[in-house]
Amino acid sequence: MRPLLLLLCCLEVATAFVSANRGIVSSSSPTQLAGGYDATVGADPKTPIQFFTLPGNTCPYAQRTHITLNELGLPYDVTEVTGMPKPDWYLKINPRGKVPAIRVPTADYAVIYESAICNEFLCDYATFMKQTQTLMPTDPFARARIRLLNDHCDNVFSKTQFTFLMNKDDSKDEELCNEIEEALQMYEDALVESKGPYLLGEDFTIADLHLLPFIQRLVITLKHWKTYELPTEKFPKLVKWVQSCLERDSVKESSMSREKTIEVYSRFVEADYSFGGLNKNK
Repeated sequence: MRPLLLLLCCLEVATAFVSANRGIVSSSSPTQLAGGYDATVGADPKTPIQFFTLPGNTCPYAQRTHITLNELGLPYDVTEVTGMPKPDWYLKINPRGKVPAIRVPTADYAVIYESAICNEFLCDYATFMKQTQTLMPTDPFARARIRLLNDHCDNVFSKTQFTFLMNKDDSKDEELCNEIEEALQMYEDALVESKGPYLLGEDFTIADLHLLPFIQRLVITLKHWKTYELPTEKFPKLVKWVQSCLERDSVKESSMSREKTIEVYSRFVEADYSFGGLNKNK
């Protein structure tokens, strides 16, 4: 998660624990605890995996790992981390203070953070536990392809997305719109090559869940603030891909509503957010 996304934490006043059964978050209300409560004290040492995230499914980076956990069907507990700056107990878990992070109590409380690393670890963990999974294939060429697509998301696409969204100079919108579409072309081409419905073909993989949280937000925010929609004549495969992904239970369970997304991003737009350097208007 980019550092400035931590602004969301100021809107919350507690740390919450939500039990989850095979990746499905309980519908019961989370137990509200004081923001400074040390989660390392309250954690059940028998919990296979502890997942640390922000409240309300607001973080796209944490959503990647949330989807991964749900797709793999791994049992986990959710700990919502609040406060600004992050509480000391969480900095002991992740010194960077960002989410997502996961901790495995049964493995001497091993900690993993950064979404891409968390997700590959979880796939390897599932395989180690003799569980069949297709999120991260064993073929080295397919694995490299996934990492290249993910690198494009993090270092090219996301910058064009937030620069276009946050631009206040109308005369530059056409140029910035062209840049975002140039970045998206890589995914349209990947879907044509793979013959879909997903980026690597028949299987939903880490490449899909790495990109999806940002595309979800693009579809909602750019339509709301820029009256921009993905053109079906230019991106027919990508538009169908979005719909296919949104229909997955793992995505539904980890997503914000359209209304909540606009509410959250209204604060970013009003504050002229830099998104940790992704907004190149700065």
